[in-house]
Amino acid sequence: MALLTLTPPAALAEEIGFAADEVFLEMIINQQPMGIVLLLRSDDRLFLGSKDLRGLRLRLPDITPLTLDGEEFYAFDTLEGLSYRFEETTQTLIVEAPPSLFDVTLLKGMDTNFSAPNLASQGGFLNYNLFANHTQGQTSTKGVMELGGFGGWGAAQTHILVKDLNEQAKAIRLDTTWTRDLPMQTASLRFGDAVSGTSSWGGAVRFGGIQWASNFSIQPGYIPFPLPDISGEVALPSTVNLYVNNALRMTRKVPIGPFSIEDLPVTTGQGDARLVMSDVLGHEKVINKPFFTSSRLLKPGLQDYSYELGFVRRNIGSESNNYGYPLAVGTHRLGLSEQFTREIHVELLSNQQSAGLSGVLLSPVFGELSGSFAVSQSEKGLGRLLQMGFNRQISNISFGAKTQLASQRFVKLGMLSEKLAPKQINQMYVQMTNSLGSFGASYAHQAFYDRNEKKVFRAAYSRKLRSNGSLSVSMNRSLSGTADTHLYLNFSMPLGKRGNVSISNSGKLGRGQTRLQVGSGLSEGNGVNYNLMLGIDNPDQRHAEVNMQNEVGNYKLAVKQSQGQTYFRGVASGSVAFLEGGAFLSSSINDSFAVVQVADYPDVGIYADNQLLSRTNAKGYALISKLRPYEKNLLRIEHSDLPFDAQIDGVQLEAVPYFRSGLFLKFPVKRSRSALLSVVLENGNPLPAGAQAQIIEDSIGENEVFPVGLRGEVYLTGLAASNRLRINWKEQSCDFAFTFPETIEPLPHLGIYTCTGVKP
Repeated sequence: MALLTLTPPAALAEEIGFAADEVFLEMIINQQPMGIVLLLRSDDRLFLGSKDLRGLRLRLPDITPLTLDGEEFYAFDTLEGLSYRFEETTQTLIVEAPPSLFDVTLLKGMDTNFSAPNLASQGGFLNYNLFANHTQGQTSTKGVMELGGFGGWGAAQTHILVKDLNEQAKAIRLDTTWTRDLPMQTASLRFGDAVSGTSSWGGAVRFGGIQWASNFSIQPGYIPFPLPDISGEVALPSTVNLYVNNALRMTRKVPIGPFSIEDLPVTTGQGDARLVMSDVLGHEKVINKPFFTSSRLLKPGLQDYSYELGFVRRNIGSESNNYGYPLAVGTHRLGLSEQFTREIHVELLSNQQSAGLSGVLLSPVFGELSGSFAVSQSEKGLGRLLQMGFNRQISNISFGAKTQLASQRFVKLGMLSEKLAPKQINQMYVQMTNSLGSFGASYAHQAFYDRNEKKVFRAAYSRKLRSNGSLSVSMNRSLSGTADTHLYLNFSMPLGKRGNVSISNSGKLGRGQTRLQVGSGLSEGNGVNYNLMLGIDNPDQRHAEVNMQNEVGNYKLAVKQSQGQTYFRGVASGSVAFLEGGAFLSSSINDSFAVVQVADYPDVGIYADNQLLSRTNAKGYALISKLRPYEKNLLRIEHSDLPFDAQIDGVQLEAVPYFRSGLFLKFPVKRSRSALLSVVLENGNPLPAGAQAQIIEDSIGENEVFPVGLRGEVYLTGLAASNRLRINWKEQSCDFAFTFPETIEPLPHLGIYTCTGVKP
């Protein structure tokens, strides 16, 4: 082939050990232009530099390269499967390379919404729930209050129950907890009142002490259980579409070469993934892959743990500080492979100890298999527990069973000392969903050492109807002792935009009660909704309820009539947030919140997800509740809500709060007051044109310079209510203070000021 060549000097040829020519060619790989590249030619062999190969995403062959001026070169004929031809007329090298020669493109099927949270501001909040009940001339009142505080040190809350507000009030502390979330470690440290971690077989109790536990929820979108992956390769740039159970779940662009998609966005259970690859020429290729996932498994090497040390909490709700036996509890799960996760759980109390091993195995034939074995030691003696179960999902049908056997002396957390563990517990279930609706059935059997056994069969069916209504039916049937059957039937349909009407029948077979219910849903923001209920076969049963919601609280009034008695109930709830030295009324704060400032502009709307959340008060502040913790909450304002004198550097902020904590955020907006003033010298003459004026501010940085015009006039911007101006002229200067009055003039003249100490 004839190539346009540049012959290197003899020294270059000597360095690489053979005679070679430099060649500049236009390169096309797999019909995709790659631009002009430098190649070396020796006889009929072509060499390309390692940097250019890596730039083309071609993998370097496992051979010793040739070196020229410190750069490594590889011969084309060492790239297995690659072929090329030279177009002399266009000086173009046309290359055909198999996809296996290219680097693998790694893609993530699931994107997390986690962002490193903003450091919490110092502040607090008070949630309150007040209840009043009146019947037969008697009125009872109570309240539940939650006092919370937060800062860079974490978040703390305490709940207090207050009874008989109208008589001799009695306050009972429910719980007090300090929490420090560590999002990067997906773990939380708690001190105070908490609930011990759960396990496959163990119990759980309230306790007071310290807890160190993994917490995957503080990284939203993080999936701790194994998800399937899928791989393929394309010879041309392509678009890949992933379908999970025939539903489109993902679309991605991939370059030439092999690719692998990790963590496919699939549902738990069994299903099918189908990957459709379409290249730039319209050719399609399909890959099918069945999958089976379980949320009870952990990714290989991932740990899920919970460790507690403290004292058992007793009589919560009636006593404030009743703590009993000391306890130490530990639960540790570890993903050993994508198919197996093991668990160790230990419970240590002064009067009893329990320990056990558990495991979950994912089998492509039998589904999810689980098992546990535990032993305990107490004043009752040595006890044992054995537990086995399986779950299986095939298409739209899932089913499973579980059995547990325990000896008479077995004990675990949460069991009363005088009670005996159930001798045997058996559970079975089946669920099915299709175009005809959703059906489920379950059977539970409990055998005891000290009382009669229990057997219960449950079944439920629900379906959406073409008329936009829905139908649900359920049945509970007791199969032990006296046979007893309870039925529940409900039909509901929308009534207008927010309303709903339903008719239901519930009760024992042949003795049910029929009710008609009409209600309206509560819309976002302020509003009122209602709920009315009437017993059709028993008109004496009536219930009416009205709910109102606004920016500062939720309120409910209800009246109920049954068996000749009338009951009245009132509820009021809300919150007061304390942040940045101010107090802000709000509806109940159950998540995270922020106080935002938009300069000192009142009535500016604050939006999130295209919903108006609040408006700024007279000082430019607004409280925004219901923020999602550890996620990006985009808050924005509208230009049209701001006056013409506003200097706007941005209309959007990102808030990433900690859980149950608040942030103080300032929109980059300030009032740009502008004005004219005149400056004269001590002799009464105008300040010479060309002098320079600067507003003296406390902030560090260079202040803007304003030139003095004719007749000593100065045009100033960015003024505050009180200002100080410095004049510089021929290495002379003077200072004077002036104020910006409240005015509606767009460009007021602030008067004449004298500059002392400056001579013309």
